[in-house]
Amino acid sequence: MNEHSKPHTPDFSDDNKRRGFMVKIAAIVVGGITSIIPAVFAGGFFLTPLLKKRDDAEEKSDGFVRVGSTASLVPGGAPLAFKIRGIKIDAWTTYAEAAIGSVYVLMDEAGALTAFNATCTHLGCTVNYKSEENSFACPCHDSAFALDGERTNDIPPRNMDTLEVEIRNKEEVWVKYQSFRAGTSGKIPV
Repeated sequence: MNEHSKPHTPDFSDDNKRRGFMVKIAAIVVGGITSIIPAVFAGGFFLTPLLKKRDDAEEKSDGFVRVGSTASLVPGGAPLAFKIRGIKIDAWTTYAEAAIGSVYVLMDEAGALTAFNATCTHLGCTVNYKSEENSFACPCHDSAFALDGERTNDIPPRNMDTLEVEIRNKEEVWVKYQSFRAGTSGKIPV
C-alpha cells in the first residue's frame, strides 16, 4: 500500500487535550465556589460582634448604676468601695449581671459626693484604700493617691479618674461608671 492508500484515522489528541483543559477549568470554578460560600458564612460569624448594634435598652440608659445608699456614707468619713455590676459584652457573649469594675464614693462634711474609678491609672490594677494613711495605694506598682484622688508620686500618669455621681430618691447613690485607658496622661474612655 502506498502512502495515499492508508486508511485515514482522525487524530483526537487535540480534542482530548481541549476537553481535559475544560474539565480542569470547571473543577477550579466549582472548587472555588464551594470554598467561597463557607468562607463568607465564617467571615460573617466572626465579624458579627463588630457589626451588630447595641440593645435599645442599653442605648436608652443614662449610664448610671445604683451602688448603694447615702445611709452607708459618713460625712467626712472614709471612702466606701462599691462593686459595679451590669451588662458585660464580650464580643460574642453578653453577661447579664457581671462584675464590671468598682468605685470609691466619699461624702464630704457638707454632704457632697465624689466618686472615683477604683482602677489605677498606671497599669489598671485595683487601687486599695489605706485607712491608716487615709489615702489610696495601688498594690501592683506602688502608685499612690491622696483622698481627693490627686497622685502623690510620679508612678501614675494622672490622678484617679473621677466619675459622675448623684443622689436619686433622696437616698440612693448612683454612679455613671466608665472605664478609662490606663498608662496615659489623658483620661481616654474605653
